[in-house]
Amino acid sequence: MQAATVIEFPVMDRARFTDLIRGHHRGLVAYATALVKSEAAARDLVQDSCVAAWQSLSKFDVSRDFGTWMRGIVRNKWREYCRKHSREVALDEETLSRLEEPYERSPDDSALFARLAECRGKLPEPMADAIRVTYDEGRTSDEAAEVLSTTATALRKRLERARDALRRCMSAHS
Repeated sequence: MQAATVIEFPVMDRARFTDLIRGHHRGLVAYATALVKSEAAARDLVQDSCVAAWQSLSKFDVSRDFGTWMRGIVRNKWREYCRKHSREVALDEETLSRLEEPYERSPDDSALFARLAECRGKLPEPMADAIRVTYDEGRTSDEAAEVLSTTATALRKRLERARDALRRCMSAHS
């Protein structure tokens, strides 16, 4: 009895894989777009598929068609996508507008903001500066801490105290 012959396929290197992906990318995006009906989601699916393909490249039989293998991976990623997004419900513009109505500004908002400005004016300078630099200027806590020559931890504590003081002040006016 003869021993079974094992056929060893050449190992695919990164450059060869990259070339194959480039050659199939447009077709994979078109295929994924047909599945998800969104080019952005399709591009994400293809990207995830390329990562998955690279990670499981040792399972690819080089005697088979690479495009067919990749479309199979895209199809599997699409199934994962469907499972993850099965609870999402698309809303039309009318429904979205009705959901947003309670959040639209009312005439009372001007009085509310005036009270907030009055309460901010009562804050001690370090707390007021922390609020200004972080919220008004939109800086991260690290950036704001640097501007205020303090540590990020100290800044976060100042902000916590400032928010508490503002809450108490606003509640007193209610």
